[in-house]
Amino acid sequence: MATKFFSFLGTGKYVKCNYALDGIKIDKICYVQEALIDIFLKKGIKIDGIYIFKTKEATTANWISNAKYPNESGLFGVLKKYEGIVNTIEAVDIPSGEIEEELWDIFDKVLGKINYKDEIIFDITHSFRSLPVLALIILNYAKFVKKCEIKGMYYGAVEALGVPANEIEKKLKLEDRNAPIFNLTPFVNLLDWTVGIDRFIEDGDSRYINKLIEYGKGELLKKGMKDDKNILEKVGKSIQNYTNNVAVCRGKLVSSDGIELKEKIDFAFNISEKSYIKPMTPLIENIKNYFDNFTDDEDKNMIQVVKWCRDHNMIQQGLTILEEGIITYFCNKFGVDKCNQKIRDAIGQAFYIKMNNPPKEKWKNEAKLYEDIVNKVLESENSDKFAKLIYNIKDFRNDINHAGWRDNSKPYKTFVKKLNTFIDDVEKIIE
Repeated sequence: MATKFFSFLGTGKYVKCNYALDGIKIDKICYVQEALIDIFLKKGIKIDGIYIFKTKEATTANWISNAKYPNESGLFGVLKKYEGIVNTIEAVDIPSGEIEEELWDIFDKVLGKINYKDEIIFDITHSFRSLPVLALIILNYAKFVKKCEIKGMYYGAVEALGVPANEIEKKLKLEDRNAPIFNLTPFVNLLDWTVGIDRFIEDGDSRYINKLIEYGKGELLKKGMKDDKNILEKVGKSIQNYTNNVAVCRGKLVSSDGIELKEKIDFAFNISEKSYIKPMTPLIENIKNYFDNFTDDEDKNMIQVVKWCRDHNMIQQGLTILEEGIITYFCNKFGVDKCNQKIRDAIGQAFYIKMNNPPKEKWKNEAKLYEDIVNKVLESENSDKFAKLIYNIKDFRNDINHAGWRDNSKPYKTFVKKLNTFIDDVEKIIE
């Protein structure tokens, strides 16, 4: 793993300016690359490699010579001062990027300088035409393919001086040419948040978004927003608890997890509105929409959890939670201990009795022990519908749990279709 500084060299006549970033100012600099590297070194950031991507035109204008100041060194000479400090200083020739094939060549050459788990700092100040967009695409691609990390993307904003580039020397003294360097990293991170939230909403996978929350906590702490950092930490924990407990069918917890996540998401709105992650608000809205239907009604929450399973292709979990949720519904209905396994077994046996009507002497022990509960189930409204539902759900659940090693095992599409039907049937009765 190495920290690498990437930059595109341009062809312009770059006037000397004073560049500033994070309270650090570098005076009388012609090339923004030098200003950025000096700033990072002053901040104690170790740079292992400097890679300058240059076209033939940029090589002529600003690599060996200096287009603005012919008597001064180009960027090649400027970078010599980092020899012995930085392990690698390399110029990479690229085409101008005027046709699609050349853009792909640039893509390959930039990507080729990124190794597994590298940390990349990218200066896009003098990127030509579509190169800033291409750089962003390359970096996001490399994050997934090479697991690299984007440590920063920066832009030296000479235009912020408010004077046309060709008139800066005429109208501004050197001490007045104070150009800010914009940190574009939060906008890069916004793409990460978009991917993370999309994974969570579309796939039910919270791992990526929780990594981003860890990063977000650090950023809030840097801003002195300790209370907000703690809230964001709780949001991350709630997301993790919910998805983990659904994945392993923790029926005792998923309802309360959903309610807690619903509450925590509301707090996340306030954080996103006043921090660097403000553009996340519409993305958080997508999560909020999913959990707004959670209430204090455990039985209705069970249906929401099963819908989550269906929407995220967790068919096995959906069938399991639905079957056990029906039994929990009857425990709640009759005010009995829903955590008592023998009572739950007795309710399950009641449905078998409803379907098959065996003589009482053939009832199983749990049904005999809790005969009063069994009778309440048998006499309850819609008991026949629930009995049929439980019977069918159990059949599909067993087919999955036995990995299809049975006669007449069912195909995937049938499971999806039937889970939808089961949800609709249960929802109609419970609602």
